[in-house]
Amino acid sequence: MIEIIYIPTLGRHNDQATWDNMPSFVRDITVLVVQPHEEHLHGDKPILVLPEDNYGITKTRRWIYDHAGDIEYGVFDDDLRWVDRNPGYGIEMTKEVADASWLIKKKQPMTDDDWRFYLEKTSEWLNGDFAFAGSRLGNMPPYKWHDGYYDNTSIFCAYFFNGKKLPLSSELDWSLDLAEDAHLVLQLLERGLSNRCWDKFVVLSDQFQDGGCNTFRTIHDTNRSHEQLIEKHPKYVKWSGKTKMIDGIEMKKVSVRWGQAYKEGLTSLDKFS
Repeated sequence: MIEIIYIPTLGRHNDQATWDNMPSFVRDITVLVVQPHEEHLHGDKPILVLPEDNYGITKTRRWIYDHAGDIEYGVFDDDLRWVDRNPGYGIEMTKEVADASWLIKKKQPMTDDDWRFYLEKTSEWLNGDFAFAGSRLGNMPPYKWHDGYYDNTSIFCAYFFNGKKLPLSSELDWSLDLAEDAHLVLQLLERGLSNRCWDKFVVLSDQFQDGGCNTFRTIHDTNRSHEQLIEKHPKYVKWSGKTKMIDGIEMKKVSVRWGQAYKEGLTSLDKFS
C-alpha cells in the first residue's frame, strides 16, 4: 500500500492547493516537506524539515528519495488539482465503450471513491511489473483513453514509487537544478525500470504561479535546463522546434522518446545489476 505522500513546498503556506484538494483520509498519510525558515508557517499540518534553507528542488527530491527508503510512497507538487476524465466509467474498457464514454464525458474532481481506487490500483501496479507510476497532465489530450493508463512514458507533478525496486540515490545523477523530474524518469527508464501513467485520473497544475521554483526560475533557466537534459540524454531528448511565449520570452520545447529509453534500457539491465 502507499504508506506516505510527500509534498515538497516553498513560499505557498497560504495556498496549499494539493493538500486542500485531497480527501481527509489521503491527508492522513501526507506530509509537507519544508525548509527551516518556513517550519512555523504551516499550522497543524504534518511537516518534515529539510536540513537547511535554499535547499533547491533537486536536493529536496533526493532527500525525499533517501528518507522514503524501500516503502511505497508518493511525491506530489504543491499546486495540484485532480480530475477524472470520464466519471462513471472504469478502466480497461473496450474501445466501443470508451467511445461512448467520451461522447458524454465531462471532467469532474475526483471523488473519495476515485481516490481509494487510484491509490489501491497504483499500489497494485507497484507490486506488479512497475517500479514507479503517476498521473498524466490534464491539459494534454488522452492517449490510451480506453485503458485509462499507459506505460513507459512521461510523468510530471504526481509520482509514486516502490522503493524496493529503485537504485540507491548514489547510483543516480542529481546534477540538474531544473528539469530534475524528467531527468530522474529518464534515468529509471534507461535502467529498464517500467512505469505506468494514469490517463483517466489526471492532474492540473499552474506551472508558473508564485512560489516554489518560481521564486528563482526564469524562462532562460528553463531553456538552459532543457539544453542540459539534451546533453544528459542525447539519444532520447531533442529540440522539438516548438516554442511558447511566456512574458515576452520564448521558451523552447523538447521532445522526449520515453518509450524508446525504456525499450533500450531493458537490454542494459545487466549493466546495473
